[in-house]
Order: sequence, then structure tokens, then C-alpha cells
Amino acid sequence: MADFDPWDPYRDLRFAGTREHPEHGACFIAEGRILVEDLLAAGRAGRLRVVSVAATTPAAEAARALLPEGTELLAAEPAALSELAGFAFHRGLMACAQVPPPPPVEALRKARRLLVLPRLYDGENLGLLLRSAAALGLDGVLAGPGPGLWSRRTVRVSMGAVWRIPVWRVEDPWALLVDWKAAEPGSEVVAAALSPEAEDARNWRPASRCALVMGSEDTGLDAAQLAHCDRAVAIPMASGMDSLNVAAAGAILMFRMAAPD
Repeated sequence: MADFDPWDPYRDLRFAGTREHPEHGACFIAEGRILVEDLLAAGRAGRLRVVSVAATTPAAEAARALLPEGTELLAAEPAALSELAGFAFHRGLMACAQVPPPPPVEALRKARRLLVLPRLYDGENLGLLLRSAAALGLDGVLAGPGPGLWSRRTVRVSMGAVWRIPVWRVEDPWALLVDWKAAEPGSEVVAAALSPEAEDARNWRPASRCALVMGSEDTGLDAAQLAHCDRAVAIPMASGMDSLNVAAAGAILMFRMAAPD
């Protein structure tokens, strides 16, 4: 700890993933006033451990009143923060927090509305899907390999959903999905797929316990993955468009899942 500079987690953030802290282990970075204030509220409630806040000098005094106990406040002029982060930083606040432990696998079985992401490639899509899942009241997200769950980009785009909704990140989500389905009769696994046999999403009535599976950005779900699903739904396209971005399609289908029967 003697050689640790508390500013180190904030260096070269443009493509940052998690940062290793000598005392708190893996940590993530949140940036921007709204996101940091939400993080600090979670810290004050005991849901997260916020290690430090880095603020521009004008924003530091207001941030001081929001700090959880034990959180260090670092202040610098805006130009110095921009140089540290590696890009022009105008959002006033950044924070470094400890990556929380993953939710217990046992809790997955209790989820009634579940988003399943076997493989994504883009952190922005992951963040948007997490944000929609949290905003639309899903019980959790089961994710396979993909962009860092706690990378700066995913955290920023999710607008804090990454710490608001349970996310189970595993190498093989299909094995856990089989276990989830077996936990209660009548559970249904539904694929989002533009296939001829897919049901029009406008007519789709999700089961009372439903898992929605979204494919990767480039190829969607392959035949082997579709075989794991009970049925498929598709959003009809118009104007000659062939598909929607996975995050946009996911938001529409999750809204259908959240709609009352």
C-alpha cells in the first residue's frame, strides 16, 4: 500500500476494464455526475464499497456531502483530470468502487423473467441490454462470454444497471438455463430469431416464467442454440430493413415480457 497512488485507478481510462487495487482487489470506474451520485447512494446503503471519488475542483465540495463512510475524495483541476483519464473529461466526477461478488447461482432458479445473452461482442450493447432489463423489471441476466461486465464502457452505458440487477456471468449459460427451466413446470425458453417459424412478437404472450435468449450481434443464434429453446419470436421488419440492433430488439421484447397478462 505504501507505493500505491490513489490516482492510479483513474489513469488511461478510454478502454479501461477493471482495475486492481492492492487492498480492495478488482475495482471498476464510474463516471459522470448522475452515475456517480447513484453509485454513492448504493455505497451509503451498504450495497457497494466505493473506494474513492475523483472530482474536478468545482465539483468536489458538493461531492463531499455524498460520500459513504471511508470513501476518499480526490480533487484536481479539470485539465489535470482530462490528462489523467486520457480524454477530455467534462463530467465533473469519477468514482472507483470494488467489484461486488457475483449473485449466488441458487438465486437464478427464482427468476421469473430472465434475459439470456450466450455471446455478445460489444460492451455498449451489453450495457444497453442491462439498462433495459433493469428498467423493465426483469429478475436477472444470464450472460456467457463477452465484453467486461465492469468495464468503464459497460458501466457507463448501463447507467448503473450493472449493480442494480443480478447478472450471472458463466462460460456456458446453457447448462444453467437447463437447471433454471427444470426448477418449475411450465417454464419457457424463447429465442429471438428471424426464422420462418418464429411467432410475430406482436402476438407473443410470454409464459408466466420466461427466459428470453438474444443472439450475438453478427450471426444471432445458430441452429444448435435454437434447439435449446422452446420457440422463437421475431419483430416484423418494414422499409426494407432486415433486422434491428440486438439492444433495440431486446428492449422491445423485454417490454412484451413486462406487459401484464
